[in-house]
Amino acid sequence: MKINNNKFKVSLVICTKDRPNDLSECLDSVLLQTELPDEVIIVDSSNNDAAFQIVQKHKISNLKNIKIICKYSNIQSSTHQRNLGVDLATGTIIHFLDDDVILEPDYFEKINDIYKKDRNCEIGGVGGLIIQANRISGKNFVADLFKRIFLLTNDNGLGKMLPSGWGTVQYRSNTTNIAETEILQGCCSYRKEVLNEYKFDENLTGAAIREDLDISYRVSRKYKLIYTPFAKLYHKSSPAGREKEKLYYQKYTFNHYYLFKKNMKHSMFNILCFIWSDIGSVIGIILLSLKKGSFEPIKGALNGYIQIFKDLTRK
Repeated sequence: MKINNNKFKVSLVICTKDRPNDLSECLDSVLLQTELPDEVIIVDSSNNDAAFQIVQKHKISNLKNIKIICKYSNIQSSTHQRNLGVDLATGTIIHFLDDDVILEPDYFEKINDIYKKDRNCEIGGVGGLIIQANRISGKNFVADLFKRIFLLTNDNGLGKMLPSGWGTVQYRSNTTNIAETEILQGCCSYRKEVLNEYKFDENLTGAAIREDLDISYRVSRKYKLIYTPFAKLYHKSSPAGREKEKLYYQKYTFNHYYLFKKNMKHSMFNILCFIWSDIGSVIGIILLSLKKGSFEPIKGALNGYIQIFKDLTRK
């Protein structure tokens, strides 16, 4: 497929659920951008109209020169919401943001500039540096070592998909260079034509854990993906609107299996890496449960393995 780079129009898609205050702060940071998007699309699956009221307030007072659409989705699934946002978007570049992030003022400018310089249209997606607000610097050595040993997801890596089916991003290993990557996280951007070809997997439901890794890895098999540490945003990891811990760890466990089965070569080496990483994952979940004094993560993981067993034995 040849990508047309003659026109440049930017759409922003924000999926939200029961976080009106976080959404308002996110939109405030959008308004402070050195380059504003041409349109903002809010796909809302909240249980009330609070987010809609926030959007209307911004639309009337602040976003007069930007096309803004607030679309309600009765399906509470981030993958469905993202696909719906893509269908509504008219831009050549589509940015995705979580509703609980705050952007540095030049976030869009830094990412858009990479697309503008891509004269051969080889780049399918671009992502920036996501700074986790709750990360404690200087206390990650043991956790990093554990993740490396067990081939688990790490944000101190090379932007590669591991043979275990987990991925590493460059957020701490690379803060100075624009680089290629195989994976992008949820706050990123893609060309619209790429998203017409690759859809978010709606088999990953609700707060669809790892759907971002899934689509970015599939896109990277055909197009270049770029990571730039100069486009920065802060992820607050808001507790509002989240699924219960038990369900989260069920999806954490099952989605790893599902995406390994879907995307990775089933060589003996990769399968052994998958099993090894799952051992590490179980150890990590047990340690987390002991630390929290709650069996909910363990119960969730057990439900995930029951779900895996059912899938393996399905005719």
